[in-house]
Amino acid sequence: MANAPLRGCPTCGTRVKDVDMGMRDYRWVSPSLPGNVAPSDIDSILERNGHFLVQEYKPSGAALGMGQRILLKQLVRKGFDVWVVWGTGPVEVGVMDRYGDVKFVDNMPREKLAERVAEWFAQATKDV
Repeated sequence: MANAPLRGCPTCGTRVKDVDMGMRDYRWVSPSLPGNVAPSDIDSILERNGHFLVQEYKPSGAALGMGQRILLKQLVRKGFDVWVVWGTGPVEVGVMDRYGDVKFVDNMPREKLAERVAEWFAQATKDV
């Protein structure tokens, strides 16, 4: 649904009417943009020495919306690493490619994901 009202938190599913989403309910800006263009949030971004790791969190089994997929694909093409993480623990983690696809998903506990983020950070620290 293009520019549909935000009905709930994309991560936990809490209904908007049950929580004050404030500025994160993007309906305030969408009418000012052309067509079906709407803002997207980034759930997690980590920078080290000009390297960027973006993580997008989704409920188990949820698909990326078309607009969000286009945004994340463009970030990959700009050199960002984009990981899509499904679930809350254990999680499924996939790396997005430059075509906007996640072709391989690895199942792991949150602790393992934390280790992978730390490994990413250590490698980015070496790349000076």
